[in-house]
Amino acid sequence: MNDQHYDPFTEKKKGLFHRNEEAAETKENNAKAMAEALNENLQNETSDVHAHEANTQREVEEAPKAEALSMGEESKTATEGAAQGFEATQPQYPKPSRRRYSHPVSAMVVAGFWIRTVAFLIDAAVASAFAAIFASPINALLLTEGGLAAKAISGFFFYLYFILSTYFTNGQSLGKIITAIRVIHPEEDRLSLTTVVIREGFCRLIQTTFVLLYVITAFSERKRNLGDYLSDTYVVKDALYLVEKKEGDLFYAYEN
Repeated sequence: MNDQHYDPFTEKKKGLFHRNEEAAETKENNAKAMAEALNENLQNETSDVHAHEANTQREVEEAPKAEALSMGEESKTATEGAAQGFEATQPQYPKPSRRRYSHPVSAMVVAGFWIRTVAFLIDAAVASAFAAIFASPINALLLTEGGLAAKAISGFFFYLYFILSTYFTNGQSLGKIITAIRVIHPEEDRLSLTTVVIREGFCRLIQTTFVLLYVITAFSERKRNLGDYLSDTYVVKDALYLVEKKEGDLFYAYEN
């Protein structure tokens, strides 16, 4: 029964004791928090000092480079100013204007009417022989000799000779090789198949059908025929054309 007796003085003492312990713990915790805060502030200040020192060292290292760069820019500006001043003091002469010609080849290198006629007669004889060799077996096989079909087959091989010889020799058939002339296109280093077919196939068919059209060559500027106009070609003397192509405007001065 005595153990269960309630003693208010004892409880009061216990409460005071516990409050004292809690106050001590609170002080200790506050002291620890203050110490941690001071330590953290010290570390932050130390890191700021190190960062400031690093920035200062970087600025010291980069200062000579920046100074050298600025000096280089100043010297460059001064040099450019001097050059501009020198150019301003020099007398200005007008640049010579380049002559504009109506044709890409001069009259001196163009092949004349008669030499082209000789070349065509040689080629016509060779083309006729070429057509006879290849067309005769076909006509005999198809039993079309003497008819319109036989003439069409012979005509096909006749003009095929001009196309093949001009294309594979880059402008020189056998007759042109003998007379030392050549077909050229101002914008083609090597004649294209389209240019050759138009000139030596389509246009030559028209001209051999209407032979008087060849007379245009004698009276046209730069001695061009129908095929030359439609395919934008010229027939030139091979050796002189090579000289003019290398030297530029050499022969244009002798036109007038």
